[in-house]
Amino acid sequence: MSLDGLGFRGRLLVAMLSLVAATALALGLSFMVYLLEDEEQRAADSLDVAARVTTEIIAGRSELLTGNLQVLVDDFGFRSAIASDNQATMASALDNHAGRAGADIAIVLDSEGTALASIGTQEADIQRFLPELLARANDQGQADQILSTGNRALQMFVVPVRGAGLRAWLVAGFALDDDFARRLAGLTGTEVVFRDRTGASVLASSRPPDSMGQLPPPGNNGQMEETNSFFSRTLQLGSAQPSPVQAVLLIDREQALANYYDRAADLALILLVAVVLSGMVVLLTARALGRPVLDLARFATAIGDGRNAPEPPPPRTRELRTLQNALTTMQKRVGEREERIRFNAFHDELTGLANRKALNETLENALANQQPLLLAGITLTRFRALNDTLGFEFGDQVLVLAAERLRACLPDKTRLLTRSGGNEFVVLTDPDQGPLATLLTRLRDQLQASTTIGETPINLHVAVAGLELPRDATTPDEIRRRLRLTLKRAEDSPQQVAAYESGGDESHLRELTLTQDLRHAIANDGLNLVYQPKIAMDSARMVQVEALARWHHPELGFVSPEEFILLAEQTGQIRNLTRFILTRIARDLAVMHQEGLMIGAAINLSALDLSNTRLPDDIRQAFGGQGIDVHWLTFEVTESAIMTDTESARHTLDQLRAMGASLSVDDFGTGYSSLSQLRQLPVQELKIDKSFVLRLNQEPQDQLIVRSTIDMAHGLGLTVVAEGIENLDSWRLLQGWGCDKGQGFYMARPMPPADLPGWAGDFREQAATLRPMTGDIS
Repeated sequence: MSLDGLGFRGRLLVAMLSLVAATALALGLSFMVYLLEDEEQRAADSLDVAARVTTEIIAGRSELLTGNLQVLVDDFGFRSAIASDNQATMASALDNHAGRAGADIAIVLDSEGTALASIGTQEADIQRFLPELLARANDQGQADQILSTGNRALQMFVVPVRGAGLRAWLVAGFALDDDFARRLAGLTGTEVVFRDRTGASVLASSRPPDSMGQLPPPGNNGQMEETNSFFSRTLQLGSAQPSPVQAVLLIDREQALANYYDRAADLALILLVAVVLSGMVVLLTARALGRPVLDLARFATAIGDGRNAPEPPPPRTRELRTLQNALTTMQKRVGEREERIRFNAFHDELTGLANRKALNETLENALANQQPLLLAGITLTRFRALNDTLGFEFGDQVLVLAAERLRACLPDKTRLLTRSGGNEFVVLTDPDQGPLATLLTRLRDQLQASTTIGETPINLHVAVAGLELPRDATTPDEIRRRLRLTLKRAEDSPQQVAAYESGGDESHLRELTLTQDLRHAIANDGLNLVYQPKIAMDSARMVQVEALARWHHPELGFVSPEEFILLAEQTGQIRNLTRFILTRIARDLAVMHQEGLMIGAAINLSALDLSNTRLPDDIRQAFGGQGIDVHWLTFEVTESAIMTDTESARHTLDQLRAMGASLSVDDFGTGYSSLSQLRQLPVQELKIDKSFVLRLNQEPQDQLIVRSTIDMAHGLGLTVVAEGIENLDSWRLLQGWGCDKGQGFYMARPMPPADLPGWAGDFREQAATLRPMTGDIS
């Protein structure tokens, strides 16, 4: 039964009654066990006595019957009858004398063991015991044994019959029958059963066998056994081992334990009365103790529910008064703690301003009620550097200073001032406090005023952004996203102030979409590669193609390589993108070679590619799997990529060069590398940026720069590639200055790999017009 529905008094009553009942039950059970063990010991003692009496009675009977038989064989008439050698005379004498001795079986044997006369030998198997008995008699002078034969137990004796010229043996058997068992039961005070040693047959018993129930198993060595009806003990009868006959002594269990049952009933009655009386005392005690405890329990429940409940009347006992005082103190402290918890839940611990949770709750209520608000977000733009330089404790002081300045410059009617993040604050105010631009400027100027913390002068650098609600945003998510984007714009603004402009977050959403879809495009072969031929200027023959990645987004259309490669670098996908491009180029280049187009491929690497220590392994895996030797590859890197991390880039370039690849400086002329740095790099090629080549035939200044660059590169032992060739005049100029390779729309636009063989065939017809001509300007 569950105690959940019981009150204090009920629980107290149950507990005390359970204790009393458990104690009474334990005492009663202990006493009952003691009484039971005592009665069982009495039964065991009675069986021990009965066993000794039985053994003595059978032994005494054996001595008595032996004496009677000795008198019989000493009788002169009996010996004369046996000596007459007349069958009828011997049978008559045996029947007369054995009857007087009370024998159930009698046999006269000659000295050779041949039966001369017998009475009562109906059992066929009696003869099989005679040789053994006769042998023992010859050794010992006489013999006796208890046997089981013919479904009855016999006590057998062998005594000699001797006279002048007479040597014979008298064998007599006396049955252990039901009468003997009843006489023995009367003497021992137990029931007596004679059975064979297997336990299968009951040979005699003091009461009908059907009323005996289950007897103990044979083979017991005199220990007391218990069955449902009797306590029993088994005796082995006779000297033979194992004994052919067992005597089972039985004491009726019900009679033996009758005294125990009477005592148990008396004890149960006494315990019941004790429990009832104890229950009455417990009930009165529980009522006396329960009322003040229940009052205190209701008081404690009210405290737990947060209700300001009145104190109950003072209890009479000192312990309960102490409990009431403790509950009263707890009520007061719980109230104070809850007030602190409520305050801390909605306020920043450092500055004491409202926190983000309070901001979210205020925004949700305002948006739900369509209340117009001005929202200003402030971020301390150089706070991390200040923390790293002057320590976190100083940073905390800066935050407190910023909070105090914000409090000072805002009117009392300000709806909410919060610290929404580590170095961010948000102001909510009503539109009647003035235009948003004025509010943002005032906040910026107030925060950026010079001051001193301790002995350290400091100028705060802030960015301030503003939104008008609900015009600029209608949900908390929109507010957070658009405020963050506007703050970023404010950080990039010279005035450090920006108000939200409609559509300002579309580019951010585009970035999120492209970032997510780029990962899917890389994993599912969603990017394409096109190839733009590079032409050797001395032979007008295609010698290489530049691999260019293209992405046509299913919803946003064409995405420029500059955009998605930058996103890949910013979102950690650049290695997967590079690995994808390498795999596709290796596959396409293998197909070109199989089709007889034996050309190389130029591959662009970014600054992050150069810092990737796994890049050489990725290249080996991609091209080695297609059977493409690395000497067919040229890796193009920009000046800015090399200068980003010169040491790491130099290490990667050395590895690529050691593998057999060629290296080219791409977009030369737009970066900031020095000639000394260029000379130290393991590059073999210099690629002039197309900004100098597009209008080469029209711009003398570009001609000077390009011609000087070609001469300088050749002086350093480098080959030169010019990209952006748009017309034949530019081609001829570059050819005349000794440029090694050309690339541009005049020869070919970027094309899918499947179009290259067809273009190459068509280009051979045009190549004759592009080869060097006699009289070219040099």
